[in-house]
Amino acid sequence: MLELDPSQLGSLDLQGAWVPYVDLHDVDFLPSELKLGEAEYRFNSSFLIKGHGATMPGKIQELRDAGKQPIVVERDDRYYVFVSPA
Repeated sequence: MLELDPSQLGSLDLQGAWVPYVDLHDVDFLPSELKLGEAEYRFNSSFLIKGHGATMPGKIQELRDAGKQPIVVERDDRYYVFVSPA
């Protein structure tokens, strides 16, 4: 599990839906779990950065509707979506 520093956190605008965002280009590997403060997140899905606008906003809304809190990680040419357990 990778612990995130709150100062790394930004936000990503997905067609008006703001999502917590962190850039992890500098990590050696992408873990399957993240921790931000007391909140834990697990990998859910990934999207190519180019063209993500076609499907990613709907996926984020679907996760939120299910009671999950998403956080988006950027690494290389992909966005990785992690979610808190419902």
